Amino acid sequence: MIYFLGSFLIVMVLFAFVVPIIKNRQGMVSHADSAQAMWQDQLDEVNRDVKRELISAEDGRSATVEIQRRIIATHREQPPASNSEKSGAWAMISAAIFVPVAATVLYLNIGSPTIPSIVFADRSEEQEVVAKQEDLKQRLLLQLESEENGGSTEGWLLLANAYMGMKQYAQAVDAYSRILERDEATFLEFALFAEASILRENGIVSPTAEKALDRSMQMSPGNVVGIYYKSVALAQAGQIDAAFSLLTSRLATAEGLFDWMDSFVAQANFYGAKLGRAPISLSDYAPILRGPTAEDIDRTSDMSVEDRNAFILSMVERLRARLEDEPNDLDGWLMLARAFTVLGDQQQALRAYRHSEPLVAPLPDGDQRKILVNRKLLIAE
Repeated sequence: MIYFLGSFLIVMVLFAFVVPIIKNRQGMVSHADSAQAMWQDQLDEVNRDVKRELISAEDGRSATVEIQRRIIATHREQPPASNSEKSGAWAMISAAIFVPVAATVLYLNIGSPTIPSIVFADRSEEQEVVAKQEDLKQRLLLQLESEENGGSTEGWLLLANAYMGMKQYAQAVDAYSRILERDEATFLEFALFAEASILRENGIVSPTAEKALDRSMQMSPGNVVGIYYKSVALAQAGQIDAAFSLLTSRLATAEGLFDWMDSFVAQANFYGAKLGRAPISLSDYAPILRGPTAEDIDRTSDMSVEDRNAFILSMVERLRARLEDEPNDLDGWLMLARAFTVLGDQQQALRAYRHSEPLVAPLPDGDQRKILVNRKLLIAE
C-alpha cells in the first residue's frame, strides 16, 4: 500500500511542479513587457483626456512625448531571449523528475517503509521526557558545582551515567574526571572515564584514556571494561597479538558464563583474523557449553546408534557418580542437565537443574548460569 501511495504522490508532485513551468514558458511575461504595457495604457489615457478636453493639447503633446520616451527606454533595457532561460527551465524540469526518483531509490535501499510511523502525540511525549531529563541534569550539575566540597562522588557518578545514557560523551568525560583524584575513586570510575573518552573520540584511544585504563587495571587486573578497551589501545598501537592474548587470557580465567564473554570472543576473533588464527568460540571457555572432546567424538564415530547412546549414557553415569561426591560443582550439574536434555530425558534434566538451584542462589542476577536455571525451573512449573 505504501508503495502505491508513494508513486501517486510522486506523480502529483511532478504534475504540480512541471506543468506550471511549461505553461510559464509558453506565456511568460517579462518585466520589460509588463512595463511597456503599462506605459501604452498611460498613452491611451492621455489621448482620451485630450479628446475630452480634460487637458490642453499642449500638455497632451508633452505627456505623449515623455511616455513614448519611456517606452523606447524600456524596450532598450529588455535583454534578448537567450538559451539560458530555456536551459534553466529544463534544469528545473529535470530536477523535478530526478529528485523524487532518486529519493525513492535511496529510500527503498536504506529506508524502512514497513516500520509504522510514530504519531505526533508520542513524539511530543518523547520530547517532553528529553526536556525533563535535560532539566534534571542541569539542576544536578548546578547543585554539584555549588557545593563547597566539590559535590558528592555519588552525585557526579549519577550525572555521568545520565550523560552516558544520552550519548553526551563529552559531558560524561567531564563528570567522571571530577572524581578521579579522590581517595574513594575505584577502578570502575577510571575504566568508565576511559570508555567515555574513547566514545567521544569515535573509538580512538587517546593517551589520557590509556593512562586511565592502565590505572584501572593496576587497581583491578581482571576488570573486563579495562581489559576490553586496553586491547583496543594495543591494537591501535600495532600490537595485535598482545591484544588478542589479553582477551583470551581473561576468557580463560572466567568462572562461568557471563554477558561480556560474547564481546570478548567477537573482538578476539577480529584480531585473530588479522593474525591468521583459527576462530575461537564461547564454548572453548564456558564450561556449561562444552560438548564432548575430540577424543570422545573419535571413539563414537564408528559405533552404531545403540552403541553410541550406550556410550553417552556411560559418560553421563560417570558424571552423575562424580557429582555425588562433589555436590557443589555447579558447572557439573549444568553439564549433566544438558546431557540429559540431548538424550531426551527431560525428567532427569529437570532433576539436575533442581540440584543447581541452591548453588545459583547466591550468584548475581546477571550471571547466565542463574538465569538459565531459573528459566528452566520456571518453565517446568
